[in-house]
Amino acid sequence: MRFAALSCCLLWLGLGPGLAAPARAGAGAEPGEPRETMGQIFEALRVALPASLRDERFADPAQRERILAALDALARNGERLEAHGRSRDASFAFLSRSLAQDARAIRDRYAAGHPDEARFLLHELTQTCVACHSRLPSERASSLAERFVSQEEIARLPLDERARLELATRQFDRALGTYEELCADPATSPDYLDLAGHLDDYLELCLRVAGTPGRAIPVLEKLAARPDSSLGLRESAAGWIASLKRLVAQGPVGTPLEQARALVRQGDESSRFANDRRGLVPYIAASGVLYRDLERRREHGPELAEAYYLLGVIESRIGRAYWISQTEHFLETAIRLSPGAPFAEDAYELLEEFLLSGYTGSAGSELPAEERRRLEDLRDLIERSRPAAQG
Repeated sequence: MRFAALSCCLLWLGLGPGLAAPARAGAGAEPGEPRETMGQIFEALRVALPASLRDERFADPAQRERILAALDALARNGERLEAHGRSRDASFAFLSRSLAQDARAIRDRYAAGHPDEARFLLHELTQTCVACHSRLPSERASSLAERFVSQEEIARLPLDERARLELATRQFDRALGTYEELCADPATSPDYLDLAGHLDDYLELCLRVAGTPGRAIPVLEKLAARPDSSLGLRESAAGWIASLKRLVAQGPVGTPLEQARALVRQGDESSRFANDRRGLVPYIAASGVLYRDLERRREHGPELAEAYYLLGVIESRIGRAYWISQTEHFLETAIRLSPGAPFAEDAYELLEEFLLSGYTGSAGSELPAEERRRLEDLRDLIERSRPAAQG
């Protein structure tokens, strides 16, 4: 994607729940007062993103000082966002830390004379934005972001790029319409929509953000009926449609954790093999229940740990973004919060499997030393938390 990197800053520009009070004017906003920081990040991106649309513009020596100043501001304020994220739930803390690390890398690569690498990293930042902005229901939109995505240059983008940009900037109503237009486009392959993650994004919008699972049913029915849809996609879509109808019919039952457990079981039962996509809808629905619960939950304990464990399981099943995966972070958080819980052993085994699959094979033959030490530390926590060890 050419337009790929509006950051989690937009969550704090009046776009989401739990906003802190506006920061004091000037450069001295505290980590707990994020709006001033977010405004500065957005202003930096308003310079860097349009320049990144074209290779020659981003690499133009005449633009270097202006772009570098913007990237420096992005990195500086990304660090302040990371500091604020430490006071939020573990998911937001992870995403804000990832964004800050990427912002520093973008600035450093550009300053070192590698604009192509910096431009690539800037575009990949969108995955952090989408991961953050599609977690929770939308309460209101931003007129600033609305004006930004309404620019003529944005309007000329291909539908898939425009939809991701609208999602990254929390223009959810626009994004839903654009994804539906994209699904109905006869020139766009249904299997491309699936492989590129656009169907995942659309279902996350319907289920987690808009809370309208029924909206997706006719869209998927039309998509599955197209002659250019593969057999695999038609079977997956049939499973998604059945799950959506079930969600519409039954509504929420029980506590958030009970709902999430039931939905994860439903997703597991719908999947015939490891990479089967038919459990996607109940997994997304479960993650939405858990994210909303985490937003309200303040106390630590086994229930909080289990919420992170279930999110780690879900992410391991449906996570598609190579750039940013929360699987290991969720699982490690669950173990550290409650190493003596019944699910801690399962969380450890899944984390070990996830790390081994990521680091071995084409990436090498063994885990790096720091990852081995991390696993050993978690293993020790679990062993010391066993009842026999406490006697």
